[in-house]
Amino acid sequence: MRLPKTKTKLDRPYCFNKIILRYALSSILLFLSINLLGQTAEKKIINQSFSILSYSNIVGISAKFSLLNDIQERSFLVPIKQSQFFIRSQVNYSFLENWNVAVGAAYYLTSPNDPNSLSKLVVPEIRLNQDLIYKQKYKTFGLGHRFRSEERFINKSINDSLIEGFKFRERLSYSISFEYYLIKKQPIHNITIKASDGVSVYTTKKFDQNRFYGGLNYQIEKSISLELGYIKIIQQLNSGGRYYNRDMVSFIVNHKINKKNPRG
Repeated sequence: MRLPKTKTKLDRPYCFNKIILRYALSSILLFLSINLLGQTAEKKIINQSFSILSYSNIVGISAKFSLLNDIQERSFLVPIKQSQFFIRSQVNYSFLENWNVAVGAAYYLTSPNDPNSLSKLVVPEIRLNQDLIYKQKYKTFGLGHRFRSEERFINKSINDSLIEGFKFRERLSYSISFEYYLIKKQPIHNITIKASDGVSVYTTKKFDQNRFYGGLNYQIEKSISLELGYIKIIQQLNSGGRYYNRDMVSFIVNHKINKKNPRG
């Protein structure tokens, strides 16, 4: 007597979760191995403090397409001095449930990294990015994963003068984010706790930075929320044995715009 054949279907969400977990663990192990290798070398830590003011909007074009725009001003706190300004736009496309891809471009203006520098040089930079994003939403919390490839075109400079040409650098990054819905009252007065951690490396296999973020988001209107956060960045300088230890306080205005209803 032959037993009836049973058809098995591949559990797509389960497979996606396995892929995400594999990439996340690989990124974490890479970051830890870089840190362990770096412990044997002499390090010099440069401590810096910043404030960040930012406005971000998301324009809903259709069910699958959206446009993200950012504008940000970063300033040193001691002494108070401009550090960096940028504007950025990127197009997001939802190609599967919980999966998005994005392509974007940004224009940066960066002042010297030393707040006590007397130099007035401001270096322009163009950045292009390509993202793969996976989001998981649950009743009381959400998880997000972002894989990014980024191409940087930095205007060349000598001493305090800009010269023709660009320096090209490419880096890869992975970040994981967590959101906990502390108070969820639709459509307004929601309070969300946010946290994220990410690591980025240059394609030359050189470690760039580890970035941690923690924040509190308050939904004041259906389409507008305010967010107060703290950022910790550990960034390696080109010399290899020197690192920036950067503490930042950020304030962000988030704005969602529905194309069919400008008020959100």
